[in-house]
Amino acid sequence: MQALPEQDNREHRVFYGWYILAVILLTGFFAGPTSQVFVGLLVEPINEATGWSKTSIAFSVTAGGILAGVTAPFIGFLADRYSPRVLMTLGSGWMALSFFVIAASPNVFFLIAGYASSRGIAQNLIAGIVPRVMVVNWFRRMRGRAIGLTGTAHPVGTFALAPAALLIIDAGLTWRWVWVLFGIAILILLVVPNALILRRTPEEMGLLPDGDKVISSTEAEERTARELADSWTFKEAIRTPALGLILASIILTNYGGGGLPFHMPQYYEQQGLAPGIAVAAVSMFAISGAFANTLWGFLAEHISERILGIFTMLLGVVLAFGFQFVSHPVAAVAYGSILGIAARGEGSILMLLIANYYGRRSYGAISGVVQTALLVGLALGPYFMALLREQTGSYTMVFYSSMVTFSLAALLLALAKKPVKRDVEGINNNERGNYGI
Repeated sequence: MQALPEQDNREHRVFYGWYILAVILLTGFFAGPTSQVFVGLLVEPINEATGWSKTSIAFSVTAGGILAGVTAPFIGFLADRYSPRVLMTLGSGWMALSFFVIAASPNVFFLIAGYASSRGIAQNLIAGIVPRVMVVNWFRRMRGRAIGLTGTAHPVGTFALAPAALLIIDAGLTWRWVWVLFGIAILILLVVPNALILRRTPEEMGLLPDGDKVISSTEAEERTARELADSWTFKEAIRTPALGLILASIILTNYGGGGLPFHMPQYYEQQGLAPGIAVAAVSMFAISGAFANTLWGFLAEHISERILGIFTMLLGVVLAFGFQFVSHPVAAVAYGSILGIAARGEGSILMLLIANYYGRRSYGAISGVVQTALLVGLALGPYFMALLREQTGSYTMVFYSSMVTFSLAALLLALAKKPVKRDVEGINNNERGNYGI
């Protein structure tokens, strides 16, 4: 059995995967301006400076969300086939260029195009699908915490950089300088680390996931071969009932997870609460939701992802029902925090579930389809809840509709048992006529 070179020295080194994760977190942090919350804070300054309608400015968020959903599966396929070092370096440059387009916009159409490009393409490259694929490749036992931390970086960046943007404007610079300065920061702080540090898999560096000890090159090759053999191709995975159930569950749970926080300020105002209470509740929703990714990620290393996912959905049922009884300011803010934990943590949980069910061979392509389902759910919730509110004149049916969708999501996830690869192999053989039919 041949020992790998410098094996003894490696045992005392920091696992290279942590450097990978550090770059992922830094990149996700500076992708914060692509958030719709960030843009929402700049709508008023842009409107005052340009006269462009607030509706037109807000449409950039819609366009970006649609483009993100359309491009997610394609970027997932790219993530399975090409080096993340290339994809994330290009994505960082793309995002910086998009910010410069926004800053130089002569009319609102350039603003929409620039923002849609940054959110719909660059964000998937540097703060969405591609970094998750890397995490799945580099971590196995500690995959939960790694994916959880990855999901925390972008929302934390949003709520750190949004106040910074307002400070830039308050200092006497225009809203355009916000995008220029953040674009320059991305070029300086992201492009070089992404180009120099990122690697696709630990095996290409002679390592194993989690920094596990490598006894020999033969053992490493055999272990990787076994893992890839147990992984699913995209074509195999898409034909399993489990993936269909998971996708439907994601759409249903994000109907409530996206719609309830969107309508939270209007409902609190209807309840007679001060506007500041609604702002505090939404802020706590966002902050708690960001750190919930890490919380659920750590728990997923010890508890089944499917059980955790069902729990968060059932918690959503309880919260949707209890909304109609919230009238005190303290309860309103606390409710926002708890809703963030329930509604935002499930993203990391279900991405971990996909990795556990289907392995890492086609994780990018599969998670790209999952990302599209998530965005569809987030888009449906605010709109259909607004229709219910308009048709019924109250929020009662809004809350009940969320109870129904959260319940159905939990049921579908409970039915989505881990597929067995031989079942799909049997289907393939049957199609080839190997059963004598």
